[in-house]
Amino acid sequence: QVEASIAPAQRTATTGRLGAAGHLQGRGEALLPVCSPRPWIHRCFRAGEMEMDEATKAALAAKGYDIVGEADSDSDGGMPGRIPSLEPNVAREKGKKAFQEGKYDKAIKYWQGGLKSILSALCAGPHALGDQSLSELDLTLNLNIAMAYMKKEDYDMADRSVDKALARREALAPQLVVKALYRKASAQRAMHKLDECLVTLKDMLEVEPGNTAALQMQQEVDREWKMQCQKQKRNLKKMFDQMSGEDKKEEERLRKERAEARERCAVRWVAGEDVDSAAFEAGEAPACSGGDWGLALTRTVLWSVEQLAVDGACCLSTDVSHVSAWFLGASSTCELRWLQPSSLLKRLPSVKTLELSLVGFLGELSPENKREPDPKADSLPLGSNRSKVTEDQEVILRVVKGTLAEALEKEFKQPPAGEEADKEEKTEEGAEEEAEPAFEQAAAAPARAGALAAQVPPSICFIAHPQLHRYYSDFYPAIAWLIDHRVPTVIIGASDPDPSWEQDEVLLKALGCNIVVSKRESPYPMCLPDNPKVKKCNHIIAFLGGKAIERDKLVKTKLDLLAKAPPSPRSCPGGRTCQRRPSGRRPSFSRMTER
Repeated sequence: QVEASIAPAQRTATTGRLGAAGHLQGRGEALLPVCSPRPWIHRCFRAGEMEMDEATKAALAAKGYDIVGEADSDSDGGMPGRIPSLEPNVAREKGKKAFQEGKYDKAIKYWQGGLKSILSALCAGPHALGDQSLSELDLTLNLNIAMAYMKKEDYDMADRSVDKALARREALAPQLVVKALYRKASAQRAMHKLDECLVTLKDMLEVEPGNTAALQMQQEVDREWKMQCQKQKRNLKKMFDQMSGEDKKEEERLRKERAEARERCAVRWVAGEDVDSAAFEAGEAPACSGGDWGLALTRTVLWSVEQLAVDGACCLSTDVSHVSAWFLGASSTCELRWLQPSSLLKRLPSVKTLELSLVGFLGELSPENKREPDPKADSLPLGSNRSKVTEDQEVILRVVKGTLAEALEKEFKQPPAGEEADKEEKTEEGAEEEAEPAFEQAAAAPARAGALAAQVPPSICFIAHPQLHRYYSDFYPAIAWLIDHRVPTVIIGASDPDPSWEQDEVLLKALGCNIVVSKRESPYPMCLPDNPKVKKCNHIIAFLGGKAIERDKLVKTKLDLLAKAPPSPRSCPGGRTCQRRPSGRRPSFSRMTER
């Protein structure tokens, strides 16, 4: 390529020898490529071996070559970029001259060439390791390299070079060690590593206690170090104050958002009777004692509606006048016994019609997995019942014995248009002065099944104390339907020995539920009198939508969950550890409370 760019008459004078390493050698000045077509191949003409006229120089320059004289080249022979091995004293003098001329890179290469020669000498045998002159030359060249790096303001490389100089510290004279440590301290000070610099100076003063330069630098660095520490403290305080201020602003913003969400929610607590939910959330108000069983379930239901609202899933706002709430897996010993519609409407002043649909009453499984019927299932007033609570508020109570799937096929099936008005029941006169359980209200009203059409899907759904670890497969169809229809659903769980707190959220996620309210303790528990640690209405978990798993994957999912769950002994009241009874009735909460 070079020859092609030169006139034919000039080729003879410029043709040289192409070496094995890719160097085109000839006579004249050195040719260094500005932008080589192949960056990994370096081409150059050795200076002083051929003459070149201006036309030749112009032709080569047009091909991207820069022409420099021998005096301007940093190379000292050999492959460009490769450090030549030089006799140490020669390298020291050449490097000194380059350093004085301000050519620090060239000086470093000379001194590194001397170190290369020293390394070759040290490889001669064990006797060379004890050669004092080699050690001193090694230290001198490394310290010179460190000084060149400091001139280049590359203090990190300067520090490394001093460390190399001190690699054979035990073979050096004390004055040389002091010189090396002083240069190391200077590099550390330049990098603002003041604490490390003080350590190096302390080491230096141990070698030579009265060194004036070291004492002076120590005083200066100590003063700088104290100022740096004070500045860091001020900066940290300023940063933490700023972060604290930002945290407070964020907390205030969130508090304001939650307060606004509570205002939009239809729930209104009764002052002096109920817990201030905002104060309870902030840890400024305690929960109820747990002795008021009559209102525990009712208040927990209302509190969970408010929690959905403050977490961005409001399902019951102040502009809603008709509310439909389903209770799945209901029983006559829990929902019908403790749910008070009049107390619900008292805390929902904007609601005109409250529709409560209780589905379940199928009993529970014994320890032997035998179905035990609901004790009051036969006396349930099945169907729909409407009653007045106040002058402008009414409650519709619907009791359905069976599963949700069965209820959707029968009781919740929508009638043809126009039929509902013909079948609507007469409203009972008057309002109740005292709160009555739902069971007593349902029993007092005449039952006319199917007279009132249910709202499908409901405004909200509740599943109280479902024991998902036992009824996982039983609840799957209902939960899958609630997921598909995006019904806000609240799981109300019990405390130990019920594993709801530890397991229910995991089980719901495994079913495909989108958790919108993670497990959180309720301020309205229902505690056992002799052991307040055992509670119903202990906590809530809420989900909204998601992607339900397929039916054929249910068994595999359940097996995977069982495989992950470590076996643990059951904790009994009083802190004891007990085993599950091999036979007989399981001591359920309802039976204990009834006794």
